[in-house]
Amino acid sequence: MGFAMGELVLDNLSYSWPLFAVISLALLLVLHKVSTSTDVPYILGLPEIPGGLPIVGHLKSLGDDHATVCERWWRKYDFPTFQIRLGRTRAIVVNSFDDASRMLIKHQSATVDRPMLYTFHNLISSTQGFTIGTSPWSDSCKKKRTTVGKLLSRPSIKAYLPMFDLESYCVIRDLFHDSKRGTVEIYPRPYFQRYSLNTGLTLCYGVRMDTIADDLLKEIQDVGTEIELLRSASENFQDYVPLLRWLPNNAKKKRAKELRGRRDGYLEQLMSRTRDMVEKGIDNSCVASAIYKEKEDKLTEVELNSVCLSLISGGFSTLAGTLTSCIGSLSTSEGQKWQDRAFEDIKRHYPSIENAWAECFKEDRVSCINAIIHEATRYYTISAMNLPRKTVTDINWNGARIPAKTMVLVNLQAANHGKSSDLPFFPSLPSLTSSPPIFADVDYFGPTAPHFDPSRYLSSLTPPSPLPPRPPSSPSTTTSALPNPLHFSFGAGSRACSGQIIAHRLMHAALVRLLSVFRIEASESQPPTTDYVEYNSAKSSLVAIPRPFRVRLVVRDETVLERCLGEARKRTRELYAEG
Repeated sequence: MGFAMGELVLDNLSYSWPLFAVISLALLLVLHKVSTSTDVPYILGLPEIPGGLPIVGHLKSLGDDHATVCERWWRKYDFPTFQIRLGRTRAIVVNSFDDASRMLIKHQSATVDRPMLYTFHNLISSTQGFTIGTSPWSDSCKKKRTTVGKLLSRPSIKAYLPMFDLESYCVIRDLFHDSKRGTVEIYPRPYFQRYSLNTGLTLCYGVRMDTIADDLLKEIQDVGTEIELLRSASENFQDYVPLLRWLPNNAKKKRAKELRGRRDGYLEQLMSRTRDMVEKGIDNSCVASAIYKEKEDKLTEVELNSVCLSLISGGFSTLAGTLTSCIGSLSTSEGQKWQDRAFEDIKRHYPSIENAWAECFKEDRVSCINAIIHEATRYYTISAMNLPRKTVTDINWNGARIPAKTMVLVNLQAANHGKSSDLPFFPSLPSLTSSPPIFADVDYFGPTAPHFDPSRYLSSLTPPSPLPPRPPSSPSTTTSALPNPLHFSFGAGSRACSGQIIAHRLMHAALVRLLSVFRIEASESQPPTTDYVEYNSAKSSLVAIPRPFRVRLVVRDETVLERCLGEARKRTRELYAEG
């Protein structure tokens, strides 16, 4: 009987195995479907990079340096625009200059929105509101952009000329002092950080810091840098994999709340100082005091905080990083040739160095300096990946339909250094494992694109002369006119950086004053890294942090320098005395 029972069990098992296999296979298929599903379904006709994993998608493959990895994928597969999976988020990555122009300018109405990201929007920004650049598109965002657009427009800049004079003077004054009159090698980044940060503080709160050792200055810089690191996708899988948000002892969540508290603390301190000045009748014109005096009633206090936060955090690391990296390139043997050209061009535009100091912050006059600024901003793409966009309507992209509510990432680093894809796109190719189509492999900025070369923005070197503006009907490949846009470091289209005009003026003032009184030489023991990828010491950060280096500031004429400093000190002595 026992033998008969055994046979019955085996017979039942033999019938159950197929059923078990079918159920197991079905469960695996469901599990795979769930673990690879995204907010937006796979977009037909648009290639997807192979190798995406369940749950995390391409997050692991992207590593710390998303811009460089995406640029390599583009060059490997020859698809300038492709789709990837960031956890549960499907994203479109745009790499080439031409495709970036199409996406950000031609389709600017469709890409005007921003996605909401858990760590930054729900944790860090839950008390003070979002910065303008990260705000989803709304009537409130429009109001804030309009306000900032007026504050940073060319007509408004005239009111800030004394501030430009003061802050650029303080940079040279302290570099000269801290380098022991040019005898000690120095790292310039802290001075440019204060330069940029003081501009935002003065505009928003009418206050400034006169020393790079100021505790509040250091706190703002440290918190801002930490937040930029925490905003990066490579540092924040929880933005794209929701399950990670519920893990016990979530260090990212704890860190975000800590940084939020520290930021709230210094913002309240700055606002309190502004209130005190208003109550004391001190006339330090700024955005915050205008609200308190009810001269500007269009913004709520939350919107005011957003505007001030944007002006403080938006430029202090980007402008400082660009200027620092620019000085690094200029200090090399090749860069010193550009120093010589710039010095001669300064003397060509102004009757004396003293006159150059008195006028350089009023207009962007020196062609060679402007070319150096354009090239430094292009070459050192401080924010390598543009802040993510979100489509508000469908986009027809070479026959593929990119649906509304899709994340769009523009690889600014690749667009600023990459190749032009002028031949038609072939969406019918089955996969990226087959032979890629043949594209026009022509670098948009020419064969010198991977090199620091300001001459690309000049029509001649003797004397340095700017390229003429590009006529509207001129093709993008015309090299005898300025590119349009010049580069993508400020973004483009409806959500382009509102501060690019004032940023250029600040860099013009700083470089004219710096190069007119110093010759900059790279340190032999700690030279700069000038590769456009490797110069960045924090590739996982939203904003690049240049690798530390040192330069020697050789005074051209100490008598002239002392005279320039003395005259600037007299002009700016009474400015922001309460700061």
